[in-house]
Amino acid sequence: MAGQRIDNMREVLKRLFYLSYAYRIHSDLRYAERAITEMLSVAEYVDWNPKHFLDAAEICMGMSIGYDWLYDVLTDAQKKIIAGAIRDKAFVTSQNDRYNWFYSAFHNWNQVCNAGLVYGSIALWDEYYNYANIILDRCFSTNYLPLREGYSEEGAYAEGYSYWGYGSAFQIMLIAGLESAFGSDLGLMDNYGKFYRSGHFMQMMNRPTGYCFNYADSGRWATTEHVLAWLAQKTGDETLLYEELKKIEKYGFSKLDSDRLLPLFLICGKGIDFDKIEKPVARFYSTGGWTPLFIYRSGWDSENDTYLGIKAGLASSNHAHNDTGSFIFDADGVVWADDIGAQSYLSLESRGIDLWNRWQNSGRYDVFRISPFSHNIITVNGHKPDVYQYTRFSRVWCEDGRKGAEINLKMPYWEDLKAYVRTIRLEGEDDTVLVVEEKLRAREHPADIRWAMCTMADAEIVDDTAIRLSKNGHTRILRAEGSGAKAAIWSAQPQTDYDYPNPDNVLVGFTYRVAAGEESIMTVCLTKEK
Repeated sequence: MAGQRIDNMREVLKRLFYLSYAYRIHSDLRYAERAITEMLSVAEYVDWNPKHFLDAAEICMGMSIGYDWLYDVLTDAQKKIIAGAIRDKAFVTSQNDRYNWFYSAFHNWNQVCNAGLVYGSIALWDEYYNYANIILDRCFSTNYLPLREGYSEEGAYAEGYSYWGYGSAFQIMLIAGLESAFGSDLGLMDNYGKFYRSGHFMQMMNRPTGYCFNYADSGRWATTEHVLAWLAQKTGDETLLYEELKKIEKYGFSKLDSDRLLPLFLICGKGIDFDKIEKPVARFYSTGGWTPLFIYRSGWDSENDTYLGIKAGLASSNHAHNDTGSFIFDADGVVWADDIGAQSYLSLESRGIDLWNRWQNSGRYDVFRISPFSHNIITVNGHKPDVYQYTRFSRVWCEDGRKGAEINLKMPYWEDLKAYVRTIRLEGEDDTVLVVEEKLRAREHPADIRWAMCTMADAEIVDDTAIRLSKNGHTRILRAEGSGAKAAIWSAQPQTDYDYPNPDNVLVGFTYRVAAGEESIMTVCLTKEK
């Protein structure tokens, strides 16, 4: 086995966490013996892929949990082998500047890598105190970066739904490990109460249709975020588990996110009466931060409830798409305005796509699902909006009869527009009318506008200003008023050989021209067909 590489680094953590936990619960030596066999095998690998230190960190966490929880079962020789591997393949490499850039990261890499290494430092505190002390000090001097920058005051996670399930899950593991070893988090979280509010963010990201508000590199489906059990226990807000229990009841444990951390759910859920979890009360969510969000949902009882999500922010932030000003909209159990979501990284990297370069003209923003041309925004003269320009909401409405937000989008579109304000709102007491208002002024040259909305409904053009959308027995009309707009339907099937197909989607919208220097106001309404 020596000199080989492991194919799935995350599988190491999953197996060792599961097996060690099973041994502690059942005292069955078969679990411990299998875990030890796995640990000794992993110890022989030439390295734990420090070039992608997430791998080394996750293995370090798994090996450290096994070392600690199975300590009394391990022989002295086995302890020496496992401890030595953690030292050489995690501790030593984490001090190499070729690999430890994660310490300066403002995103999930910092959280995951610090968590994995701290577990090693706790497990080997006596054996390698000098290394352990350095690792703990570096964690406390760097982990504030994603905590400070990655979460808004309201708890929204800039990298979106799926990456909350990664970065925040390991942040929780980090806190839980410190509390278990030292009786407290040693002050790590003293100034970051907003992290504990991120559970509410994840709660509101669940859409009635079973999807999530999947901006950034996120999948479509709302996975079961079982690590919310820790936040529910910590904050006393057990409603955080309301949507998670519904997903477990519907899918069992087949849609767990970060399933390798499942024992954390079992440990934290021990004191929770799952038969008495009440549904949430909140229906509005508005947040600032790197990715400002507005969310409204009409209720928590039915897949037919209405859901509107709007995002602003910075398209060049970590894992973001070029979609500033986009929205999603569900009603009557239908996804009327959709976000297709992320494509497999491997499928793109294997084709030579420079996926992690977030410069304006990088190949990242040519990927169809990441590009502006698949999102619910306008494009002007075929240009991509400027990915370096940050936007926030200028107004938000959270009231009966009017719900939504206004965004000043002048800066992302500065190349073609002198001014641009987008307003997205629901009107009417029963939330039946979605209104998108575009107020813009062209620069010294004409502006050819493409107004697009990605949908999962069947579409047909009624006339120049109207498109009929139908799905599951429900019908709505998308109608444009003003600016001489002409209805259009575009395929959501990409034109390159590296983009994934999108068979469930189509793009609908309108095209129109604004003369040089002129102002235009166009309103698009999505209403039930009478």
